[in-house]
Order: sequence, then structure tokens, then C-alpha cells
Amino acid sequence: MNVSGLASAPLVIATDPVGVYLLDLLAEGGGGGAVSREALVTGALDRLDTTEEAVTARLASMVDAGFAMRVEGGGAEPAWRGCTHDELAAAFDSVVDVLRALDEAGDSEQATDAVAAIDAAWATRSTAEARRAVADAFRLSPAGRRHARRVAEGTLGLPFGRPRPEGA
Repeated sequence: MNVSGLASAPLVIATDPVGVYLLDLLAEGGGGGAVSREALVTGALDRLDTTEEAVTARLASMVDAGFAMRVEGGGAEPAWRGCTHDELAAAFDSVVDVLRALDEAGDSEQATDAVAAIDAAWATRSTAEARRAVADAFRLSPAGRRHARRVAEGTLGLPFGRPRPEGA
């Protein structure tokens, strides 16, 4: 993982349509049951414009960030389960912590862009065309392009794109 590291990983997931849709699919697995890699990949590919590689990579980052757990699936293939309510709350608390740190550092533009990106990610997974259109409009907007650049550069969650001081 790059310099933004584990501290920003939850924010990356919360602003990524693949990440939030995988949260939906894991929740549908219900009751702590395991969901196969195949079911997760198929579900994401059916709903989103993504690739199998992107889904697999996002699953790995979701485990690292505390949004999912990899478990034995009973077959040859691995499976995943969603987190408990408390684990998921802790993962989302870390998203809020990153947003708060951006705001406190004075990078309100990035914090605002990230909040809009969270809304767009959740809207993208919707079946409602109006919600999906709002998400598409965000991605094409200056805020959406700034957000995409930060994700691509690995600077999302870093105030003004600068690495955090060691121990921060």
C-alpha cells in the first residue's frame, strides 16, 4: 500500500462504487455467512462497470481496512463475510476520522470532494437511474476529477496531498 496507507484505505473504499456494492453483497450474505468470490465478482460485474481484477483487489483492501473478513468457504475457493455491526461501525468511524483530519488541516476542498464521492459511490450501486445519473455527473465534475486524481496518485486522505508526519 502506498503512502496514504491504512489510515486512508477506508476512505478509498467508502468512495469507490465497487467497495460499497461489495458491502451490499456481503450484507446480503447475512448472518455472518460466507459469500464466495465467484458470487461477489459476478454480482459486481452484473451491476457495475468494473473488472474481475478490480473486484478482487477491492476485496483485499476491504479486508485490510476492516470492512470484510476472508474465511474458508467450504470449497477450494476462498470466501468472504461482512463484518459485524461493531466492526463495520469502527471501519466507518475511521472514514470520519480521515475527513475530520482533512478539515482540521484546512483541506476543506478535499474533505468536501470526498463527502460528495461517498454519495456518488452509494448512488452508483443504486438501480434508480436518477441516482446513477447524479453519480455520473459527480465523476465528470471538477470535484469528481480532483477526487479521481487523488485516488490515482495515492494521496486521498492526505491533507493537500502531502504525506502525514511519522506517527500521525
